[in-house]
Amino acid sequence: MQTEFDIVVTASDLDELGHVNNARYLNFLEAGRMDWYAKIGLIASIEAAQHTSGFDTVVVNINIDFSRECLLGEHLKVETSPERLGRKSLALRQVINKPSGDLAAEAVVTSVVMDLQTRTAVVLPDSLAAFFDGNLPDAGG
Repeated sequence: MQTEFDIVVTASDLDELGHVNNARYLNFLEAGRMDWYAKIGLIASIEAAQHTSGFDTVVVNINIDFSRECLLGEHLKVETSPERLGRKSLALRQVINKPSGDLAAEAVVTSVVMDLQTRTAVVLPDSLAAFFDGNLPDAGG
């Protein structure tokens, strides 16, 4: 399932060059991921599992490519969709589009499932992996 999340560029997002600072894109991506988690029901599933299984997801890698600068007042669209599922990890593909539809940035964000007691990565519970069923890009590509 792909979701879309809208963000408006504010003055606090800008650097001295007058465009969005590269670090702020990470905040935009995080907002898009949290929106994706909420819309597919994953936040509720994780919160329930925290009480019973004691796990949560943690970002371990972000690969991002910047294509076009974003400016004050622009209404950006963050699209988030499943990219791949591993034994202990999951990856989401995210794109940030400008109002014109032009690509501003794209990223693949990898997270692992962490046991909150041992603070180590654990095998994805079936309940979490189920959110990816039928939603991954075709591996044959």
